[in-house]
Amino acid sequence: MSLEKILVSIVAALFQTFAVTIITFKQLRKRTFKEKSIFFILLFLYAVIGFLVIPNEIRLISFVLVVMLILHFVLKIKDNKNILHIFNAEVLLTVSEIFVSLFLVLLGINSKDIVNNSFYNLIANILISLLSVILISIPLIKNLLNKFLKLFDKNSNLYKYLYIFILVLYLILAKNGLEFVLKSNYYINILFIVVIVIILYMVINNEFKSERLKAENKQMLNYVTKYEKIITEQGKANHEFKNQLMVIRGYAQMNSPRLIEYLDSITEDTNKTHSSYLISQLNKFPDGGIKGLLYYKLSMMDDEKIKYDINVEAGVKTNLKSLSILEYKNITKILGVLLDNAIDASKQTKSKRIIISVSKEKSKVIFSIYNTYSGKIDLSKIGTGHTTKGQGHGYGLRLVKDIVDANDMFSIGNFLEDEYYVSTLSIKIPKKKNKK
Repeated sequence: MSLEKILVSIVAALFQTFAVTIITFKQLRKRTFKEKSIFFILLFLYAVIGFLVIPNEIRLISFVLVVMLILHFVLKIKDNKNILHIFNAEVLLTVSEIFVSLFLVLLGINSKDIVNNSFYNLIANILISLLSVILISIPLIKNLLNKFLKLFDKNSNLYKYLYIFILVLYLILAKNGLEFVLKSNYYINILFIVVIVIILYMVINNEFKSERLKAENKQMLNYVTKYEKIITEQGKANHEFKNQLMVIRGYAQMNSPRLIEYLDSITEDTNKTHSSYLISQLNKFPDGGIKGLLYYKLSMMDDEKIKYDINVEAGVKTNLKSLSILEYKNITKILGVLLDNAIDASKQTKSKRIIISVSKEKSKVIFSIYNTYSGKIDLSKIGTGHTTKGQGHGYGLRLVKDIVDANDMFSIGNFLEDEYYVSTLSIKIPKKKNKK
């Protein structure tokens, strides 16, 4: 074994270990410098041995096993997350390897030289390591890996797909390794990997949608159950009210001095019954979605300890009943976004409060949502997709803008009033066509 090969192996191992360490600890949180150092040293020793004596055909499997052992004994990760962290690192390295190898082949370097020539082999390994570090530093890719980790936490069945993918990936790499004697073989390998990645993405995406749907259904069921309890309590209150009328009638017949005292106690209890008022306001909407949406959002406000008031003018139900199913669906989409934004803004303030006012004009229904807010708001940026909630947000506002731009029956407004930020949704009610 030549000194040149040993030096090349050490340098290549150093860069690859650096890349794998960065990728691994980007996925882990709150790890000590000591843990990182031990991980780096042990992996570096393996990498040097791997470059010197381990054949390409079994290098993937040996890499997986060694890293799993290090994660298990050094970082005390003793569940399936081991394989997931390794998988993410291996995918980034494999993708980097494909691009770097393709780049070198396009430059006119013979694919055999990438493996057999020490200089080209060292350059290839350095470029692969650097590219993988660049990839993990891209926010989009980092966020994607975090979503993978959260998704696998929720559904352990996904790990079986992961094991299958790694096995197929190993078979592909074991077939040729880096020895792409023919360019056609190289492109076939790329095609195989792309197809498998697409299949894996489809499987995981379906699992993710399933998990999200389960969570939404569970949350919705909780609120529906809560709604049913309130309605049940309201029924009991109505029955109790009849009993109270009978008691009042008895006191009145006897001209009892306790009548006033009893009426005062009833008035005090009535003032505490907020749910009956809430139901009376929600019943001013027609069936079809708005009523359920508002109760759902009001329940969220209860959970966030946000005080709220809702006032709906009489006649709103009649106006909204004339709308089509599609128009009604668009209203719920817009209101959902506006209410979510109001909740997000209000829960960040000390005086958490939201006021919902629904009024009607001759040919309009206007929803006005008042919420407390903190900081400064630039009204000139509102309505352009701008959001104060940071990266990854603002999609709801763009959805609202798309709906409003496509339909002139909707208009959105916003202004500041006292300590409230106010967003409005104005709905033009089409005139009913007279039947001939």
